[in-house]
Amino acid sequence: MRRLMICIVLLAVGSTLILTGCSSGKSEKEGLDGLQDVQKIDQAKNGEIIETVSDADEINSFSKGLEVEQWKTAGKPKEDQDAESTYIFYRTDTVKLGEKQVAEKDMKEVARVTLYKEEPYVRLTYAGVEMAFEVPMEVYKRLNQ
Repeated sequence: MRRLMICIVLLAVGSTLILTGCSSGKSEKEGLDGLQDVQKIDQAKNGEIIETVSDADEINSFSKGLEVEQWKTAGKPKEDQDAESTYIFYRTDTVKLGEKQVAEKDMKEVARVTLYKEEPYVRLTYAGVEMAFEVPMEVYKRLNQ
């Protein structure tokens, strides 16, 4: 009877370890956390890359400065509105169970924020879903810099 109890406990602990896996404490549901690159592209200059930010502290302050929790859902932006710039967010894929750690992995696009001229509207593309938002004026000005 005692051996049976020990086997059950070991099986439960082993199953828990296998199912939770080895994680760094971050989950995929954290949205834009864990970004590794942010590119700003000028739409007026035929998609020219203006700036690429790779520093973790700068990316973190940029994503906090977006104040996403204050964005308001809007209808589609007017068709005649011109895009001014686009921000593209990148990160590498998480190493999955059974995969080997590769030194150089390709960056994958996570999200895209398109800023429009003259009005504080943005188009967010995240996980294949496209949405339009009205952003606070201070966020709009910060993105326009």
